[in-house]
Amino acid sequence: MRKQRFLYGCVAAITALRLASVGQAFEKSEAKTQNALVPTSKIVGSYIYNAGDESIASVDDIVMNAKGEVQYLIVGVGGVAGLGQSQVAVPCKAVKCSYTTVDGERECRMTMSMTQEKLNQAPKLEQENHAELMDNNWVARNRSHFSIDSPSNEKSAGKLIAYSNVNDVTVQTGNNDETTNGQLDDFVVDTADHKVKFAVIGIGGALGIGENYVAVPFNALRMTENENQEYTISTNITSQKLKSAPKVTSPDYPELESEDFRAIVDKMKKQ
Repeated sequence: MRKQRFLYGCVAAITALRLASVGQAFEKSEAKTQNALVPTSKIVGSYIYNAGDESIASVDDIVMNAKGEVQYLIVGVGGVAGLGQSQVAVPCKAVKCSYTTVDGERECRMTMSMTQEKLNQAPKLEQENHAELMDNNWVARNRSHFSIDSPSNEKSAGKLIAYSNVNDVTVQTGNNDETTNGQLDDFVVDTADHKVKFAVIGIGGALGIGENYVAVPFNALRMTENENQEYTISTNITSQKLKSAPKVTSPDYPELESEDFRAIVDKMKKQ
């Protein structure tokens, strides 16, 4: 009888361990499904909501470092009907982002635990090209306001890059064939690590008509700023490879949800 009870106890323990491991795997799986690849064009113009589901700001721009790590959301606060607004830099770590389908369309919904009044009191961006973001003292004060305790890596990869400064810039291909150069149309951000994973380039067509879109790895691009604060973008990917690259569909690029498709895109830089 004791042996039988002991055997039952062992079976129960093993079953509990298996259920626990299944539960952990399920939690990891669920957490993974909450992550999403979000186009930058869906982030810019979207609203940020507080805990009371009230809209407290809209996103004007995003700022990343040279590694593609998104550092800030630039938002407008104050003013009336968009007039007299000031801009503040909300650290990316202070915002939660979800990418959901509403009425058949994908929408980026962002939330943060801050009141409208508190957000309005954040340090303001007043200098050209958000020069404050390269000032260590200003950055520390801004981080403190948003209760971001851990050291950030705003300057770890060099100068910061605003999406608005590189969007629509011509992308020079590896063989510098001007007839088939592309145009930077969008970035795609992974909300799991707040990092830009892909760049979407428009090729072909005329005046935006008949244009095709291809995705390339973000790290396949080189972005250089001149003394006039204008950017040039280049890639080692040749025009032939760019033209034959797998196409993506604007504006959501659903093809990138496929792991196999992403693997094909990632290989472009290695070829």
